[in-house]
Amino acid sequence: MSMILAEKYHSCGNDFLIVSSSEVQPDHYSNLAQAICDRNFGVGADGCVVVTESSSAQFHLKIFNRDGTEAAMSGNGFRCGCAFLHRHDRVSQPEVTVQTGSGVKKYTLLEKAEGFWKYRSRMGEPAFEPAAIPFKAPSELAQVVDYSLEVPGGTVSITALWVGNPQCVVFVEEFPKGVELERIGSGLECHPSFPERTNVSFVLVKDSHHLNIKLWERGVGETHCSGTGSCGAAVAAIRSGQAQSPVHVQSPKGSQQVEWTPGGEILLTGETEFIAEVKYHWEQGV
Repeated sequence: MSMILAEKYHSCGNDFLIVSSSEVQPDHYSNLAQAICDRNFGVGADGCVVVTESSSAQFHLKIFNRDGTEAAMSGNGFRCGCAFLHRHDRVSQPEVTVQTGSGVKKYTLLEKAEGFWKYRSRMGEPAFEPAAIPFKAPSELAQVVDYSLEVPGGTVSITALWVGNPQCVVFVEEFPKGVELERIGSGLECHPSFPERTNVSFVLVKDSHHLNIKLWERGVGETHCSGTGSCGAAVAAIRSGQAQSPVHVQSPKGSQQVEWTPGGEILLTGETEFIAEVKYHWEQGV
């Protein structure tokens, strides 16, 4: 039995457990994420972020979903990781440079209060080519826009892109709920066209600067919010002429701002709150 020290944070209800790499061996990261993120037998969270020192950036952040799978990027998860670093004064300046699975990202602290941090992050440029997402498509397809996919119970029109991880955007006039959300969300997440699975954002356009979204995340299921999901939704809306930068993306438990100009990188602004310090008693392998 091991005792793991962790801290819990959330961004708009998207919750994460932050663990220093000194607490666990690398070959146990996935097992720890599955155990500690369990809502009944663990602490409970959407994901687990492991923080390590980095030679190429200030720190290296790894994100593991609730099911133990590793993702290259998490806008909210890595924002929570930066809050962890600032909370412990492991970074003295406002800007935090982190190495991620999708490259070096920069988070800049804009506001700070007790247990509260607000950051603007440079998320890199989006990619739209099927091979970059990745998305299995006919060879003549240059971009995945208004593309029909069969899921259990029907056909869905999607837009797909990469914003550090695969994103599938579905524009809707009303959100699916309950069984329908699970049917469509899981059907798209695990669709054979997405060889690495995908995150799914259901997007309702309110006006040219405001979107409402509902989310189904790869390796997690329904979530309250997603940083990369908000980025994917905003970029897809801007490219289709339905929105203009900046875009305020409202999820069920909070709002984030996305700025993007075609040809440039995405800027994501959002908040993080500290929840708890945790001593987790973990029987490795269980």
